Amino acid sequence: MKEQAPIKLIPRNVAALRRGVPAPTATSTIVGNPVSTRLESGVGNCFPGLECDLRNLERRFFPFLEVDIRNNDNPVTVRIISVDPAGVQNAFKSGQLAADRVGVYRELAKSVKDGQVWNVTLIEGEFGLLGKQEFKVAEPRSSSTGPRRSPLDPWTAIRLLTEGSEVRLTIERTDNGRSVSLVGNRARYLDDNGALAAMFLPGELTQSLCSPWTHDFRDCACFYWASNHPDIVLPPVSSTQTNTPELNTYVVWERKDRSPDKLPKPASLVDPPVIMSHYEINDKWQSLNFVLESREITDQYKPGTFKAVKLADKKELLTHLRYAAGVELAVIHEYLAAAYSFKTTRLPASVRDDARAARAEIMRITYGEMRHVRVVNDALRALDPPAFKPALRVASKVPDKEPGKFRDVAPAVATRQTIQSFIDIERPSDGVDGLYARILVTLEDFATDEMIQAIRSVIADGETHFETYSFVQEWLDRHSEEDYLFNPKAAKAPAANPKHQKLQKEYVSLLKQLYRGYTLGIPAGAADINSARNRMIGQQNGNGSTAGLDGAAEDLAADGFLVAFDSLNDARFKPIDPPQ
Repeated sequence: MKEQAPIKLIPRNVAALRRGVPAPTATSTIVGNPVSTRLESGVGNCFPGLECDLRNLERRFFPFLEVDIRNNDNPVTVRIISVDPAGVQNAFKSGQLAADRVGVYRELAKSVKDGQVWNVTLIEGEFGLLGKQEFKVAEPRSSSTGPRRSPLDPWTAIRLLTEGSEVRLTIERTDNGRSVSLVGNRARYLDDNGALAAMFLPGELTQSLCSPWTHDFRDCACFYWASNHPDIVLPPVSSTQTNTPELNTYVVWERKDRSPDKLPKPASLVDPPVIMSHYEINDKWQSLNFVLESREITDQYKPGTFKAVKLADKKELLTHLRYAAGVELAVIHEYLAAAYSFKTTRLPASVRDDARAARAEIMRITYGEMRHVRVVNDALRALDPPAFKPALRVASKVPDKEPGKFRDVAPAVATRQTIQSFIDIERPSDGVDGLYARILVTLEDFATDEMIQAIRSVIADGETHFETYSFVQEWLDRHSEEDYLFNPKAAKAPAANPKHQKLQKEYVSLLKQLYRGYTLGIPAGAADINSARNRMIGQQNGNGSTAGLDGAAEDLAADGFLVAFDSLNDARFKPIDPPQ
């Protein structure tokens, strides 16, 4: 049966978990609340974040003390805000705290309550990878470099302190210079159940956030928020409108002009549209549209239906997953051949923007297919760890536009016919015979929620790729193929061609690195996977040329040849046929 993904942050009140509702049901994903909306996926950072402000965790880094890291002071100070006398007394009674330390805590508690200011001036402890050292809070630092470097600032220093390790504080009273010392262990953020430790009060992690949180979008104005809090979105589309590139251009969610009868101005840092004022955000928040699947929704939302025939068993599921990885690799071959067939220089002015945009989009989709290969391999590892071997065999045939039919893999230059074939292969896979549709419904019996969501993201990518290729087709149909292609009739280079041989060498090296990285898994294989990625996208040499597979492909294409890869006899990479 499907396993519900473990919830990392456990709800502790009725608002977080409805009374009487089983936890797996209450935390399952539904339309409008994808996995990215869970708190563990939230935009919680230190500037200050949207769901929580992580700076507040460091306020209680030392037992029984609450501090305030005052970055606006010059120099920065770490001020004692409060002391927990009850906690001190309980620790003393249980023998966990010596009498002399109790006296220091009591002095601090009374003095702070009377309005006296105490600042932490010295922190001694284990600062993670930076090792054991002393940190002088008031000492100015403009940089932090080298293996034995000091943390850059007080917040970073406190953040680095190893959980449970011994920490010594020197605390000084500002009016008379009196100094005291305390020793204790670095406090834990979470208890044994994974919930926030009892020392944190309700609302403490959110007390420093913008109110309302939409103010943060306005003040940052940088178009970078994560998908669960989008500040740029796709504009509304009515059921009577035809889908066009303009309707798939991102716009500002908090735009001031809310006119329903005209297309919103695109989001841009160069000439940004006017956005709502702080007062308007508070007063007219109800005019901000709901966002589902990256698009503003103004009509009633109707989720699409999803039907597919389950695979017979786990063995058949694994077979189809391996073939799916092969299909991703095969279409990568075709997409790369098309992308490298574009001219990169001497383009007519009337063609330049469309050709460059088309090439860039095809390359973007190609990199996305590499992520799909990774998703499928992660699923294979999770479903059958002992027998896992990376799936890096290129499919001999790929699904055709007619369900149940297949066509040969045929790398070609980016002609109109080629782009149409890409549109056909990327059509949404939600039918009975869709490649990933059958995998998805079968995974419900074997996989975790994260794995299912990962496959759903592959299907969703296919839908956006289908739209993108439709737009690419529209852009290129305006021009003659001779204007934007190196050679409209380009063919594969002879086997003896040195540039072709160099390309094949780079290709084999990339596959071997991926195989090694996938075999080791994460984190052990991260270096190999990253190296393979860099080899594919190319890195600049000192003379300005591009290295890796990217550079070899560009060199070959510039000579008028098709960028195509040889079939390999290596058992790890030889072609894989469609499942019977």
